[in-house]
Amino acid sequence: MSLVRKLKPDRSITGAIIPLSMIPIFGIAILIFGISGGLYVLSGLLWLFSSFYLIVFLRTGNITQLLICAEGVFFGSMFFFFSPEIGTFQIDHKEWKAVYFSGAIFFGFILIWQAINRRLKWRGRAILELAAEEVLETGNGYTSRPRPVGKVDFSPHQIRSFARFCARNLITLSYTSSKNITLVPIKMGEEFGRVLGLSGDYRDSTWINFDMEGEVSVHISQRDYLDYREPLAFDQLCSSLGKVFVEFLEMYDKGEGVRVIDRMDDLKLGIFE
Repeated sequence: MSLVRKLKPDRSITGAIIPLSMIPIFGIAILIFGISGGLYVLSGLLWLFSSFYLIVFLRTGNITQLLICAEGVFFGSMFFFFSPEIGTFQIDHKEWKAVYFSGAIFFGFILIWQAINRRLKWRGRAILELAAEEVLETGNGYTSRPRPVGKVDFSPHQIRSFARFCARNLITLSYTSSKNITLVPIKMGEEFGRVLGLSGDYRDSTWINFDMEGEVSVHISQRDYLDYREPLAFDQLCSSLGKVFVEFLEMYDKGEGVRVIDRMDDLKLGIFE
């Protein structure tokens, strides 16, 4: 049986624009500075790109981000230290070629495998699809006010541990204060602005909040709400989103975190959705 998608198709290319922007910048640098100079510029871009993934790793603990960082550092270093030889087409170091192609095969295999297994995938769209699964009614009742959706009997320590699990698996980013633990689902392509703090206050996004007393509240952003194919009953949607995370928390607390991942994988979303 085919799965019914309630979100509109994902046509965002934000996630691709940033890495692909290195190509025209590299081309312009070659025209201005020559091949050697262009390779120096490309090295700097790769290192800059790597620094972003290092930040993501430090923010989430997702080991795949560290692999992407290492890839950028590796190729950036190769181009930087050998740019004069490459630029004059005189590179004949067998060792360099062996290291370069070994690195390309190693990182290519590892990252493709990680992508196929959805380890590179931010899962915000999966969260929104799961929230909409049980919402059958429609209505035009959007409001920006948070909705209380219940209470859980878990300690702040348990909720913090769950928040780290969600970050590690690219389900949400967490924002913690002395009174609240807030989980913000991130969709593919939105991670750059959110991680770097360029997307504004996270309180304007979709979030699930747990206070220190276990009270759960939900906010769905207007942008995410309008991303559904039809105007779903808003109160039901908020309640369903809260229920999804309460169920995830219960699974995780029982040591069944793999079931959380399986529920999202069962939606069969594309690896870049």
